[in-house]
Amino acid sequence: MKNIFFLLILFAIKLNAQQKYWQQKTDYNISVTLNDVDHSLKGYEKIDYYNNSPDTLSFIWIHLWPNAYKNDRTAFSDQTLIKGSTKFYFSEEKDRGYINQLSFKVNDVNVFTEDHPQHQDIVKLILPKPLAPSEKITIETPFRVKLPYNFSRGGHVGQSYQITQWYPKPAVYDKSGWHEIPYLDQGEFNSEFGDFDVKITLPDNYVVAATGELQNEEEKKWLIEKTKMLGLIKGKKNLTNIISSSVTLKTLQYKQANVHDFAWFADKTFIVQKDTLLLNDQRKIDIFSFVLPANIDLWKNSIAYTKRAIQTKSNWIGAYPYNVVSVVDSKSEFGGGMEYPTIRLLTAISEEGLESVINHEVGHNWFYGILGSNERNYPWMDEGMNSYYDKRYDSIYLFKNKPSKGFFATHSPSNLTELLLKAYEKFNLDQPINTSSENFSETNYGLIAYEKASLWMKKLETELGTETFDNVMKAYYEQWKFKHPSVSDFKEIAENTSGKSLGNLFALLDKKGNFEKQEKKQLKFSTIFNLKETEKYNYINISPIIGVNFYDKLMIGAVVHNYSLPPTNFNFLVAPMYATGTKKVNGVARLGYNFFLKGINERLSLDISAVKFTGGSFKDSTNKENPLQFSKIVPSIKYVFGRKNPLSRINKFIQFKSFIISETNILFSRDAVNNKDIITYPIAQRYINQLQFSLENNRVLYPYNAVFQAEQGDGFMRLNITGNYYFNYQKGGGLNLRFFAGKFIYLGDKTFTNQFKTDIYHLNLTGPRGYEDYTYSNYFVGRNEFEGFSSQQLMNRDGFFKVGTDFLSSKVGKSDDWLSAVNITTTIPDKINILNALPIKIPLRLFVDIGTYAEAWKTAAPTGKFLYDAGFQLSLFKNVINIYIPVVYSKVYKDYYKSTITEKKFQRTISFSVDINQLKFSKFFPQANL
Repeated sequence: MKNIFFLLILFAIKLNAQQKYWQQKTDYNISVTLNDVDHSLKGYEKIDYYNNSPDTLSFIWIHLWPNAYKNDRTAFSDQTLIKGSTKFYFSEEKDRGYINQLSFKVNDVNVFTEDHPQHQDIVKLILPKPLAPSEKITIETPFRVKLPYNFSRGGHVGQSYQITQWYPKPAVYDKSGWHEIPYLDQGEFNSEFGDFDVKITLPDNYVVAATGELQNEEEKKWLIEKTKMLGLIKGKKNLTNIISSSVTLKTLQYKQANVHDFAWFADKTFIVQKDTLLLNDQRKIDIFSFVLPANIDLWKNSIAYTKRAIQTKSNWIGAYPYNVVSVVDSKSEFGGGMEYPTIRLLTAISEEGLESVINHEVGHNWFYGILGSNERNYPWMDEGMNSYYDKRYDSIYLFKNKPSKGFFATHSPSNLTELLLKAYEKFNLDQPINTSSENFSETNYGLIAYEKASLWMKKLETELGTETFDNVMKAYYEQWKFKHPSVSDFKEIAENTSGKSLGNLFALLDKKGNFEKQEKKQLKFSTIFNLKETEKYNYINISPIIGVNFYDKLMIGAVVHNYSLPPTNFNFLVAPMYATGTKKVNGVARLGYNFFLKGINERLSLDISAVKFTGGSFKDSTNKENPLQFSKIVPSIKYVFGRKNPLSRINKFIQFKSFIISETNILFSRDAVNNKDIITYPIAQRYINQLQFSLENNRVLYPYNAVFQAEQGDGFMRLNITGNYYFNYQKGGGLNLRFFAGKFIYLGDKTFTNQFKTDIYHLNLTGPRGYEDYTYSNYFVGRNEFEGFSSQQLMNRDGFFKVGTDFLSSKVGKSDDWLSAVNITTTIPDKINILNALPIKIPLRLFVDIGTYAEAWKTAAPTGKFLYDAGFQLSLFKNVINIYIPVVYSKVYKDYYKSTITEKKFQRTISFSVDINQLKFSKFFPQANL
């Protein structure tokens, strides 16, 4: 009994210790000088570090976040590649940044640092003696920052400066231990609260916007005078007449208590707008707007928008505690905005967009600024909560009673982001709300941390009622302002204030999928498409459609389909069209059913499609055009492999198809009785079974893909593998290396009859023409033309040479055994691209093809063992259309052109391709693959 009692006492003591909240405090005194010639900062920093923890510390992790821009081996660089950008990875040394010239002292004692085992932008400061609870130390160091070009949130664009995350900063230490984190582009920050006293020295012709309150009265007067002068020429970009060259330096001092960061911005051309706002607690605060001259008209109401954002959040959450709010017009390339205590940097292209982004960024004063949750671990506690209040604001000021006008407005959802979220949930591409920033895919960061979290907040409001919800948020604010609240802290406040158990609701934060139960949908007809209220309706969409090809000419018809977002399990499309040229009814149709499985993007698809068009024509002796039609029915089953990592850009699938093809042929015969020729057009049928395995990695740096195909038809089997690997160049563009290897196998004896019957399936060193597209899977302008430019179209298959010998009875490089080829395509560096002198950019490339085939290795072979061609390539519409101009090629091709092509030789050597596969959705949105 005594033991049980003793354990209960220990448990109570431990529970009390767990419930007692503490946090460290860091006070900063920083002096810094800007050099606008070499874009650098030179500073000195003193930090008073208060150990309010119950632990004795022997070291302190220090963030040196400017080192994130030091080289291409940082967490920041790695993440930008994952997100699909090579801009920083291939940047020049002059555009990169770092922090150096550090020499730390603790209480006037020189100390050592140790490198972080993983990250270059974090060091361990070894304390000269242990720091006991309730004690304080002073950390000081000089530092120099080489400012990078603004790749992310900070740096410079010319002589416009965005100085953020720029000084050595201790990591957060709390009950969970140290939170040393590298700088990331996606994933914001977590820092200790404290008081800042910052002195900024720079040329006196700069206007500065900074965290906190400016202490220099003369500078305040100068800003007013400069603003009046700049306002006289608003909107003009050339301000050289009024921006004097600086001959002296000035030092500005800013102070701010109880914040966890300090940012400042400097530009020679800022126009400063200022007003005051009286809050409900009768405090008067200053509102500033720093605007670039070109945007002064757009920003004319920025002060009013800022006031409204401050007032609404103060009413809904709690009073704004600081004496100043600033919004700054950004010259950086990123869109949207970025928040810092009392100040935010932002861009906009419309007045409505400006109001929206000001409201959002001002809202971050509460969620991130005052309620300093760990945004790296729980970004939704900042972005999601703030986005909930964005919607609340928008419903009153931006979109209230806004009528829907026009077709797209009445057929589009009021919230497109929510619709995309539902689509991601359907494909199992979503992630739980409680995911950390760096583990979100780029798309999910917006869809989940912002959108879905805001919907969860709305669900919480619905569960509690608006009045109780507001009381919860006000209690949360009052108890946790200037602290680091966690999810459990918010849950505790919500339950205690509302008197409700909210475990089931908070459990949703760790789950994927839709919050709501799926209601039974009604069937509804619509025109073209409809994404309005797709949670209520299954739409059948009907719209007119037109088509055109070389033989059918203009085709007019209608399309009926049920494709929508989020996708339905069953989908269909039927598009009959009447051809004005051939007087035939053509069209396409497809029925499919998707089984959405548990893995990320994992699914099983069953479908059957049908196509009918004209693929050629024959003009008989009476001058009558006889259409040669084709049709195909293609049943298929496809399994898309799920991904283990949401950040992965790898897509894999295996698919089996059967092509059941009917073709109109031409049969010539002789009527011996009546002594005349007879032409008939019998329908012939054939089939191809195709098994395909595809692997692609759509990463931005060195992407690759590989496709293995096994095809079987009447009397043959065809095996081949095609791979592509892209090598990025540092200055943009790159080289694509394509490899092909194929093997043709006779399923029976190799007779002349079988050779002739299987001719279109044989391996081809030259890119196949339309008549060799044996599955009718590629678009051809003139599929069976042998004259005119349309006859010079080829397709990306087999050896993919750009020159051919189509008028020979046996094409050079054709094989019914084996064939292999390498194709190289490269962009041309700007320095040697002669077309750069033109006023428009022409995407000129070089190509080289090298290949060999079985017949070339036989005795008395008609060609050398290896054939080649090379020349120029014009790539248009994101590689959908490519035009090839061969310049050099093997002797066998030269001989062919000399003997066979007697007119317009150069023109006849030009070929082109139309690759509709380049239009696939996953190329532009690789994470979705919808």
